[in-house]
Amino acid sequence: MSIKFFIPNYTKEHPKRASYRFRATIPLKGMRDIDGIIGDVKEATKDDIVVLAKKSSPSNVRYLKSNGIKCVYDICDNKWRKQIAPNWVEKVIQPHNEITNNVNAIVTTCESMRSLILENSNRDSIIINDPVEAVKVEPNLNFDGKIKIFNYGNSKHFNRVDWQTFCSKLDELGIDYEINCMLDRVKKFEDRYLHLDKLHMHEYDFNKQYTFMRECDIVFLPIIIRSPDEAIDIRSKSPNRIIDAIQSGKPVITNAGIESYNPFMPFAFFTTQNYENYARTLSNLINMKKEFIHNKIVEGQKFIEQNHSPEVIGKQWIELENKV
Repeated sequence: MSIKFFIPNYTKEHPKRASYRFRATIPLKGMRDIDGIIGDVKEATKDDIVVLAKKSSPSNVRYLKSNGIKCVYDICDNKWRKQIAPNWVEKVIQPHNEITNNVNAIVTTCESMRSLILENSNRDSIIINDPVEAVKVEPNLNFDGKIKIFNYGNSKHFNRVDWQTFCSKLDELGIDYEINCMLDRVKKFEDRYLHLDKLHMHEYDFNKQYTFMRECDIVFLPIIIRSPDEAIDIRSKSPNRIIDAIQSGKPVITNAGIESYNPFMPFAFFTTQNYENYARTLSNLINMKKEFIHNKIVEGQKFIEQNHSPEVIGKQWIELENKV
């Protein structure tokens, strides 16, 4: 048997969708020649196990099963929200539930996501971790002069942060800083933060993301929860951002209490969801002994190599043969 990841209309270009990279193209670096990507389910054979991810449809499942081909559904985030538009139910939730009910098995990213799937579908799932995407970089710490802070992710996470309050707290502590944020839909937020001359927003670009990562001093990943639905979403959150930042040799400030982030607590700087605490944690960090920070990051990189390398994750995918 071989593993075939289904990426609709795949053209061998670098996938823009992060989930296709973390859940397909990166693990393939640690897999076999017989494993690969298909752009159409009709390319699959009875010797394949087809992994269906985002943008898959119930018709894909029906085709595969009618042709005796095993398929698994890779669920990476929460679709069972309570506060959603009616058209979202028809467009997303109903197809998602149909796929969930009819595939041979379900794969997911972490224990909390497994629990969420079980609660909503009464089906168990197989956990396969996200791999690291960034190239390993030796930490090079320099907190002299202006502190360059980097935040990256999607606009949903960016929008939940009160950047004005965070900047005010940094100003109160007398920190000389600039913040570069990389996200999608920058134009949506330009007017709101035009008055913050130390905050700069950049439209997502894969290569520029790692340029900013190299040039920054600290990666800031606040996880803001404002409602019960957002708390449920966070249960399914991938640790890929904190993994990539540590692998890139950077100290990370983020939240305590995020389940998928918990294994990385020894390797980063955790605090509570509070802007004064975020600012004080940053201030304390830049005044710590560099050797202490360096050692935390290096130990984190060792943990990542042991648990999130493409080779480790590739083996987890290959083991599906014995589980489906």
